[in-house]
Amino acid sequence: MTFPRFFPAVLLLLIISCSGETGDDTGLSDGKVVALQASAGSQYPTVVKDAYAPWAKMEQEAYAAVHPSDAPRASDIDIPPFPESYIISSGRIGEGTTGLRFVTLICTDAPESVQSFYLRELVDKRAWTYASQYHVFQPGSGNDFLVNNTPFVSVTTLNPHSEELRFVDRDFLAEFHTRIQITYR
Repeated sequence: MTFPRFFPAVLLLLIISCSGETGDDTGLSDGKVVALQASAGSQYPTVVKDAYAPWAKMEQEAYAAVHPSDAPRASDIDIPPFPESYIISSGRIGEGTTGLRFVTLICTDAPESVQSFYLRELVDKRAWTYASQYHVFQPGSGNDFLVNNTPFVSVTTLNPHSEELRFVDRDFLAEFHTRIQITYR
């Protein structure tokens, strides 16, 4: 006899609900319980509490590979996400002390609107530099800007045919215009 792939989540929820204990008493945070509940029937990958942004709607085969904990935590990234943006990928580039973490977002706003947001948030409020020829925001100026490779924010027009979007649901993607790459330590 085979069980549906969401059976372990349903079984865990049944055990928790029958135990008479609350989420705090079970050792699971509320965010994790919510994520488990949503994953059983949701069409979008879910996120845990303190997630940097929600996941984009993924194609069926990719949806099973995205876990709530795959979203970077907002508390780990000192750069605000663009409002109403969605994660399409996150991970690590390199290893050891030179390794960097990244998150790639998409949004429906035009690149100019996103650039204006980061001009206010990073350049005006934090004295970052914006290199318009590269569409990149980085801390510092002059030589500091040239030698720093992280953190940085890159804002570009979204190419809907790019390889990194191969697992994003095509209907969901239709209204998106901008790609935001955030690299951090």
